[in-house]
Amino acid sequence: MSSDEGLPTHRRRRRLIAAAAAILLAALLFTRTRDATPPPPAPPAGGHVVFADTAGWYGRTSGEVALRSTVDWSLGALPAALPLDIGAWVGEDRAEDPAVDIWLRDPEVSIARTYRRADGALVWLTAFGSRGGHSYHLFEHTPETCYPLGGWAIEAFDARAVRLPRGPRPLSVNFGTAQKSGTKGELVFLYFYLWDHPGRDPERGVVSLRLAAPVRGTSAETAAMLTDDFLPSLFPATLAWRRF
Repeated sequence: MSSDEGLPTHRRRRRLIAAAAAILLAALLFTRTRDATPPPPAPPAGGHVVFADTAGWYGRTSGEVALRSTVDWSLGALPAALPLDIGAWVGEDRAEDPAVDIWLRDPEVSIARTYRRADGALVWLTAFGSRGGHSYHLFEHTPETCYPLGGWAIEAFDARAVRLPRGPRPLSVNFGTAQKSGTKGELVFLYFYLWDHPGRDPERGVVSLRLAAPVRGTSAETAAMLTDDFLPSLFPATLAWRRF
């Protein structure tokens, strides 16, 4: 007879869950000790280094890249570190959607801004930052899953490589377009994740940066406005750093 026979069902279930959790923890610790993280590049004068990817804590992709930024994206620095004036864009804060605290479990950082250019173009910027277990909600509730709840139909969604003005590698982003149900409203959106250290320590936190813009002209022209104008104002260059 095994040692578990005769135990109540709920106790056997707890033992199985504990064993599975121990195996998962051991696997994660093995992965972390096996993968030697290259040291981060030295911060440029008057700037910061941040690490971007399209996937979450343990879904590191080959598109992960180090970026030079005009902004300190660490959770302790935000939101104050994100200026209202970014290049040709002038921002103003928007009221936070009450659903944010419900779905993202009251994130430590929550920024909602509208940035406008003199010609009338606008960008909706949102940034959420969390640490520890709360941070996993940032990977669960993303634009392509949340927009349909607000009446937006996702028309296209995939990964896209964005060439910044300088640097040896592109920035990979999650990119999509959406159509408002029953109207002619259309928007372009992109998002990715930011860490202030390549170790991706959950206790240091992560930021989900999301940009969206209503289509002016064509969706291709609006996408170019985001990737060729607004985004480089925040991240002017990629850096010669690679994990793999």
